[in-house]
Amino acid sequence: MEKKFVKIKKYVTVSVIFLGALATLTACSSGSKESKKTEHSSSSQSTKSKGSLPSSSSQSSSISTSSSSTSQYEVANSSQILAGNYSSLNGTWQTTDGSGKAVLKNGTIIFSSEYQRVISGPQSKNGIIIAGAVNLGKYMGFMFAAANSSPTFANSSQTDKTDRTKDRFAITSDDEGLEIFDTNPMSFFYKISNDTTSPNS
Repeated sequence: MEKKFVKIKKYVTVSVIFLGALATLTACSSGSKESKKTEHSSSSQSTKSKGSLPSSSSQSSSISTSSSSTSQYEVANSSQILAGNYSSLNGTWQTTDGSGKAVLKNGTIIFSSEYQRVISGPQSKNGIIIAGAVNLGKYMGFMFAAANSSPTFANSSQTDKTDRTKDRFAITSDDEGLEIFDTNPMSFFYKISNDTTSPNS
């Protein structure tokens, strides 16, 4: 009877040890699966977040696209203008207050279908381009300053009050010289588009 009891006791002890080991293995296996799940989840999240971020090349591409779209018209080419090629001036020009509007088309300044002037004899003088603005044999002046350039004034008290960050031109009378940049900046025209459709046409 005592021997039987010892055997039962041993059997129970072994069973308890076996069950304990089994429980430990199950927990380890489950923990390993959870760990793998977590790893897989964080890996896929990392992949997703990488996918959602644009690459540096696509970012630079979008920057260059937006910067090119901000350039709404062609910038004037002073060398071409001096050589008699006025195509870079082509487009619609307007004064800052909107009171004056003109279209430049291959050297013709069109204020309306009835009133036009033709640029003639351009030359570089005092840092800007000066030319004639001819209409039926009558001459006026044409003054053009490219973006980021201003005339050099003989009188040191005079300053350029136009928007020098942009191309601009003015039609001048006989008694107006370079001082128009200082005394009458509102008379200057600035390019607003490449459209060469004549005003009032």
